[in-house]
Amino acid sequence: MSYTTKDIRNVCLLGHGGSGKTTLTENMLYLTGAIDRQGKVNDGNTVCDYDAEEIKRQVTISAAIAPVSFGGKKINVIDCPGFQDFAGEVAAALRAVEAGIIFCTAKDGLSVGAERNWKLLKAAGKPVAFYVSKLDEEHGDYFGVLEALQAKYGSIVCPVTIPASDGTGVIDLVHNIAYETNGSKTAKVAVPAADAGKAEELREALMETAAGATEELMEKYFEEMTLSEEELVTGIKAGLKDRSVVPVFCGVGTTGVGTQALLQAILDYVPAPDEVEGIDPNGPTAGLVFKTVSDQFGKYNFIKLVSGKLTADMSLRNSRTGNTDKLGRLYTMCGKKTTEVKDACCGDIVAIGKMEWKTGD
Repeated sequence: MSYTTKDIRNVCLLGHGGSGKTTLTENMLYLTGAIDRQGKVNDGNTVCDYDAEEIKRQVTISAAIAPVSFGGKKINVIDCPGFQDFAGEVAAALRAVEAGIIFCTAKDGLSVGAERNWKLLKAAGKPVAFYVSKLDEEHGDYFGVLEALQAKYGSIVCPVTIPASDGTGVIDLVHNIAYETNGSKTAKVAVPAADAGKAEELREALMETAAGATEELMEKYFEEMTLSEEELVTGIKAGLKDRSVVPVFCGVGTTGVGTQALLQAILDYVPAPDEVEGIDPNGPTAGLVFKTVSDQFGKYNFIKLVSGKLTADMSLRNSRTGNTDKLGRLYTMCGKKTTEVKDACCGDIVAIGKMEWKTGD
């Protein structure tokens, strides 16, 4: 399938080790049909944790890319390691994305790893959102985690999805609907009556924060004390981009609760590559090697295309060496699986094999 720059979203999943990043990535791939069976970290059969050491230790060591096709658009999800030993992998991923999603588990709340990643995203000037994972864990408390986040980072932290009290799904406060999950199927339904009061209260608070993202929305809100769904989306998107709104999502990666709502939120709120500075779809072809992998599967340079269009028959000048190199084959990577492509649009991420390039070129 061919995409344009406006169809691309690049996000990295960050957070302490064991917070559920790899499991959610696996669930995204399963629910969108990219894989026909959802693997488990404990079984050593997930798409992103494919290295022998990752399988043995049941932790993510290397940042892995999983392209997710949803709603006619492409979301490049980068599943990052959670332990400080592999901080270089996180630094590389941050160069290729337009936003980061920090994981906190419903049981453990705001961890050291989450705080560290907040600082990294802030230093990089990247938009940030939180995802409260493992809602189904015993003693899990979404609202307790939300309060801790707001106490630490202020009122800019706003819930956008909250768990339904019966555990069957999540409630989207922006569109005032619930996503009810049954098996592998998720359907949009009315907000449960038991949760309507809480949802309305949080929606009003979200509206007030989102209104502060632009002067126009602020004026509208002061005049009418309400915003439409479209205006709320506009406010959250603008606020996420300039870090004046930090949305909070939630779910259960093992069952798919909240996953569809999160995928839709990524499309709605995360900036497309051409909506941030330094990305030019109409310029001459240029890309950044943000990661290099050399293992038993071969050597690949991962490229974030920052200008123009890339095709498999191009020759590109390496600004470090001064050499002009004819490209090898272009691939999209899903974990270790390669799929050959003929071209890539500005903002997309591809891998190129057998080139004498280095990370940072």
